[in-house]
Amino acid sequence: MHFLPSLPIFWLVAEEGSFSAAAKKLDLTQPTVSFHIDHLEKEFGCPLFVRTAKGVTLTVYGKALLEKTHSLQTILDETYSHIRQLVAGDAGHITIGASTIPAEYILPEILAGFLAQYPDVRISLQTGDSSVILRKFQAGSLPLAIIGFQPEVHHYPLWRDDLVLVAHPDFPLPHLIDGQLTVTDIVHYPLILREAASGTRQTLLSVLSRGGVSWENLKIIMETSGNESVKRAVMGQAGISFISRWAVVRELAEGSLRNIPVRNIKIDRTFYALWNPPLWPTCLENLWQALCLTSPFQCSPEAERSASSGT
Repeated sequence: MHFLPSLPIFWLVAEEGSFSAAAKKLDLTQPTVSFHIDHLEKEFGCPLFVRTAKGVTLTVYGKALLEKTHSLQTILDETYSHIRQLVAGDAGHITIGASTIPAEYILPEILAGFLAQYPDVRISLQTGDSSVILRKFQAGSLPLAIIGFQPEVHHYPLWRDDLVLVAHPDFPLPHLIDGQLTVTDIVHYPLILREAASGTRQTLLSVLSRGGVSWENLKIIMETSGNESVKRAVMGQAGISFISRWAVVRELAEGSLRNIPVRNIKIDRTFYALWNPPLWPTCLENLWQALCLTSPFQCSPEAERSASSGT
């Protein structure tokens, strides 16, 4: 297979019908081109070109070589183009993971805009609760992840969120005073919560505990792994729930749910991005930069790389 480096020169000589024209296109000397053709002819033990005063034409052996290696030429050209696209970030496959709120309510619009800008990029979005996504990231199966609690690994704050108490507009709330409940009033109402590993639930129970309400005192009537099922249950007047504001923007605007303020507490949190440099392929770094543009926090991938390298 020592002849492979000489094949591109052979292809161009065959196309141009001239050693000198091929040499000019390749920015090589004519003796260099002749050397490669002589090398091929010695390798195969046959003449590949007929030399004439007007140029060269393929022999029957040359035609056979051109025919058999045509597909190889196409493969090499496509490979070169694909690698260049990967390096430029114009193509590639990205796998990212995100907890349910970012995956369902924040990322779709961002990813749609990104894919419109980079139509040859493909994205695989894996979703799950924050703990599951964190484990996948730590196992090395996710180069970029977004979760709803602050982990003990390298992370970057990306988006803010707050949990709001919602109920059906007709759901009875006899403890309501001046349109508000107290944190201790919550124990009197049936509560619908996300599953135990959910970042939403972990944030909620931590805040309620600081307000003097233990989870054992809550009237939890339903646990679910999805925000849509939480909303459906609340709209069916099964109970009340704390849920990400991102998840109920439309319902609050339409009036199918109402926000119940809880006096003297604010349940907010941050979604964190986790990544391990370097961000390869380049399209993954391009996506990271696109995410940073949507963040209220100062986000500089270059600064992060410098910090992580100690420079």
